[in-house]
Amino acid sequence: MEATIEKPILRKRKWVKITVWSLCVLLFLLILAVGTGYWFVTRSLPSVNGTVSLAELNEEVTVIRDERGVAQIQATSLEDLFFVQGYVTAQDRLFQMDMTRRLAGGRLSEVIGKQALDTDRFFRTYGMHRTTDALVSMFNEETVKIVDAYVSGVNQYMNDAFSTGKYPVEFRILGYQPEPWTAEDTALVVKYMGYTLSGNFRSELEHYRMINVLGNVDAPNLFPEFHIDDKFPTIYQVAETSPFSMEELEKLTTFAPPEHNGSNNWVISGKYTESGFPMVANDPHLGFAIPSVWYQTHLQLDGDFHSVGVTVPGVPGIVLGHNEHMAWGVTALSVDQEDLFLEKAHQTDKDLFLFDGDWEEATIFEEAIKIKGEDEPFVERVQVTRNGPIINNVLEGDLYDAISLRWTGAEAGEELNGIMRLNRATNVVEFSEGLNGFVTPALSWVFGDRDGNIGYRGQALMPIRSNGSNGLVPVPGWDPDYQWQGFIPNEELPQITNPERGYIITANNKPVDDEYPYEIGRSFYPYRAERLTEMIEETIASGELFTVEKMKQMQTDVLNTQARSLLPILLAAVNRSEGTSPLTNLEKDVIQMLREWDYEETVDSGEALAWNKWYNLLGPALFEDLLGFPYNHNLVIYQLVKEADAHPEHLLFGSLRAGLHRSLDELARETFTEAVETVVELQGKDPTKWAWGKWHVMTIDHPLGSVKPLNLVFNVGKWELGGSGANPIANSYNRKTGKVTHGAGWRFVGDLGSTDAMYDVVMPGQSGQLFSPHYYDQVDTWAEGNLYPMVYHKEELKGKNVVRFLPKAN
Repeated sequence: MEATIEKPILRKRKWVKITVWSLCVLLFLLILAVGTGYWFVTRSLPSVNGTVSLAELNEEVTVIRDERGVAQIQATSLEDLFFVQGYVTAQDRLFQMDMTRRLAGGRLSEVIGKQALDTDRFFRTYGMHRTTDALVSMFNEETVKIVDAYVSGVNQYMNDAFSTGKYPVEFRILGYQPEPWTAEDTALVVKYMGYTLSGNFRSELEHYRMINVLGNVDAPNLFPEFHIDDKFPTIYQVAETSPFSMEELEKLTTFAPPEHNGSNNWVISGKYTESGFPMVANDPHLGFAIPSVWYQTHLQLDGDFHSVGVTVPGVPGIVLGHNEHMAWGVTALSVDQEDLFLEKAHQTDKDLFLFDGDWEEATIFEEAIKIKGEDEPFVERVQVTRNGPIINNVLEGDLYDAISLRWTGAEAGEELNGIMRLNRATNVVEFSEGLNGFVTPALSWVFGDRDGNIGYRGQALMPIRSNGSNGLVPVPGWDPDYQWQGFIPNEELPQITNPERGYIITANNKPVDDEYPYEIGRSFYPYRAERLTEMIEETIASGELFTVEKMKQMQTDVLNTQARSLLPILLAAVNRSEGTSPLTNLEKDVIQMLREWDYEETVDSGEALAWNKWYNLLGPALFEDLLGFPYNHNLVIYQLVKEADAHPEHLLFGSLRAGLHRSLDELARETFTEAVETVVELQGKDPTKWAWGKWHVMTIDHPLGSVKPLNLVFNVGKWELGGSGANPIANSYNRKTGKVTHGAGWRFVGDLGSTDAMYDVVMPGQSGQLFSPHYYDQVDTWAEGNLYPMVYHKEELKGKNVVRFLPKAN
């Protein structure tokens, strides 16, 4: 009996040993694979100590990296400084640089495949890549040296990385080697930044579609106006029947950038600061991604200039930041730099377009788009009229008439010449003059100097429109009366120095009051500027002096002035509707909760969740049946709700014909109930347990993170955040998912009392290289609303990393 029992036990022990050994071997192989993969990926990370010998250098250049990986580049010659800037930037951001030029130039399909073809077709048609030669031809003698040196530095890094096999892993995954960087690529990056801040043609298409639905009388009443409320601050004091289908017009809007790529900045006079010197704050808002749009940069040219701040990878110099005399920042000027023109094509020769009674031949570009995995390229035939490229040829179908797009950013400008003027500026006059000739992006610049001056300038190439054109709808391209009449002269652009009130704020609000003689746009954003003005005025009135800490708090403020204006009206409307549509007990609890809300959109605020879900339903409820397409313009919604509140019968669309009127009370009641039901589905029936941050969450995505399972490697984090797009912190989000997608990629606060009183943070981190310690090391500090010192003299740091770039003997 004992023998018969022992054999199964021995066999069982043998299988246990085999299983354990097998698991150990698998675990070892897994660890080996992970370790090998980690080694393989991290070998492309830049060396942060030692020496590098390069034949292109004339003298030694020192690169000192701080704890965040920000490199101070110290050189004795202009060419050496910018050569190493190009080299160091490529070390951290080469894949991003290549993706930017491919996107802007319509060349993503070459490395991604056919799924990028529609995007490439649009950008080849838009034609930024056809404008770069003209921009390069504007370079002055010094800019030629700077850009050529920068380009050489980028290419030297590429040569070093790919010859040794130590190049970023993204290129291995996609299986290609990037082409050499060029001066035209740098120009293209400048143009692309301008494109991202020029989203106006989306609104023109929306207005055009509205006219097709409502007609020329009613539709303009739904176009946005900024001055619908006295609280909305300034920075200082129709077409024919459409031949196009609604589907065609809707598809075109998918290619337009967001209309409100916004930002905050402000400058405070030294008479209101603790140090007695001006203070500058800036937090430009763009889409969140890994890596950041912004690259922290520190340049020191002995005997010339010493600047620190951020630039866009691919662009030499410091774009935003400070030197020893000045500090400066930008927001989107939000003016209208684009116009759509309706074109009449010849019945038989569709390359002929009517103008002033004659037929003019369009310029034709045969754009060959290479597609990964396919032998033959796709050829996009681009027609360019006197008004610009025909943009609706990217749609399918045999077009008779067409829409062209004119953009001031297609003109050549002084942006790259001006970078050095800004970096060398010693006072606000030199800085403002340094902006002369900047074409794109359209930006609101604020700046202060150590002499105590503060200033503002809205800089862009802005068209002078004629024949009553306001840029809100497409105009007849065949009529010479609608042609642009030149551009607003530099001396007449919006600008002010040392205003009596002692501060300047720009937050995508209207630059100038209604007395300004030129039509520059209608669709500005009021709410962040309203709140920032309020905080500054309250601080001045209290006698409190501004400090770095106070400025930081303002950047991350989460009070929603939009909700403060609209919520009481909507609550009153729901209350009036209760006689015919009684509230449930849960709805009564939510109403009471919202009545007691302080309008702070904190992470744990249930009220913020309820409000945002409610507000997001207003646009669809107002316009879905009326227009038949999505429309959510914040100023139009605001105006309609305010007008209905003032109407004796609380009617919406009171300015439109009678058949279009709606009841505000019914709208508020229906959307409120739907909002409560939506929140219950998300977070349950107990409002005391609702929390904005549980739904309003940020995960930062890498371009390759859209492909599973690469998302598990390249994408990072899950942060619960407060705020929304309507308050200074500006954490905008996807309305369907709650994912935070847009906000302050860089925050900066500078006190001109000392170069040691400058602070910033970039989100998520300095490096775009996977597994770099600086891939996302600044996110937690950013999420907490804190900043790091911008160390001006990094040579004094303990534990610094130093690389000496030495000229190689020939």
